[in-house]
Amino acid sequence: MLFTFKCNNMQKKPVTVAIVEDHLLMRQCTHFRLSMLGYKVVLEAENGQRFLDQLNDSPTPDICLLDINMPIMNGFETIVHLKKKWPNMKVPFLSMNNESAYFRKSMELGADGFVKKDAPIDELKKALLTLTGKQAAVAA
Repeated sequence: MLFTFKCNNMQKKPVTVAIVEDHLLMRQCTHFRLSMLGYKVVLEAENGQRFLDQLNDSPTPDICLLDINMPIMNGFETIVHLKKKWPNMKVPFLSMNNESAYFRKSMELGADGFVKKDAPIDELKKALLTLTGKQAAVAA
């Protein structure tokens, strides 16, 4: 006897993410954790200028996790460019700066969220789910 199973999620497109962070270890750890959660990290950059240069030649990620304090081009400068040229990309800040002035400025510039780097992974998972409205594809 032959059984056929149907699964609606077999071709689920993974949520794509870019990580813009000047600290290599932080980028690598974030990449690893996001991959374990089923997200597909498609771009990484150590500053905003490098990220914008990469975006001109790459498919647009669904989400860009953006650090604030970086050399060459910081997160505040970067988000201005992102929101003009790629308005559909969701851009939450991922930062150690938890002062209200940083949060306020990030929201004024169009950030889609703000997650502290010392937050538990469940908080980042919840933020990403809120931004996309869907679960990440399950990693195979």
